[in-house]
Amino acid sequence: LRTPLTVIVGYIETLMNEDLDRDTMLGLVGKLLSPTTRMRALVDDLLLLTRLESSPSPSHEELSQVDMSVLINSIVADARALSAGRHDFRINLKSQAQVRGIDSELHSACLNLVTNAVRYSPEGGDISVSWEDTTDGARFSVRDSGMGIAKEHLSRITERFYRVDLAQARVRGGTGLGLAIVKHVLKRHNTELEVESELTKGSTFSFEFPTSQLA
Repeated sequence: LRTPLTVIVGYIETLMNEDLDRDTMLGLVGKLLSPTTRMRALVDDLLLLTRLESSPSPSHEELSQVDMSVLINSIVADARALSAGRHDFRINLKSQAQVRGIDSELHSACLNLVTNAVRYSPEGGDISVSWEDTTDGARFSVRDSGMGIAKEHLSRITERFYRVDLAQARVRGGTGLGLAIVKHVLKRHNTELEVESELTKGSTFSFEFPTSQLA
């Protein structure tokens, strides 16, 4: 939060100069959008994470029937917009299973995983999003062709603000809270995140809902 706030204060101090012409002033005002947007994203993610951590498991009355096929098509549409044509997306919907869960939370978790794949995959890379039946339930997975994650980092990537490559992550955006949010959403839905990764060969993030969690 301090970094974007410092930028904002710097621009505001410059705007207080009475000798600024209109075009320069408008240019500076435009530059305020990026750091304020980043601050808002950080605050939103911090509030969401705090709520997830402090809330009890959802009651039966809070759960609804979540159509994962509709959810996946929605988040891939958002991810395509973020990618702006730089990646090839593949959707594999091999299951008709629906989940008993909280739609907004599952949407947030799945969207975080897919947008991470966009941020960490090179231009022209493939991103595959799947929903398929398993022996014990149904599995959601996101496979990318990105930089991969070294084994020593895998146990820590769901910690708040933990960065595998801080410089690269700053360039590509994100708040550093996405995987922490994913972890807590999945915990509230009786499952957990699984990660398979190899340096330079990409990663697969997945989770499996047990039969008891399916509608």
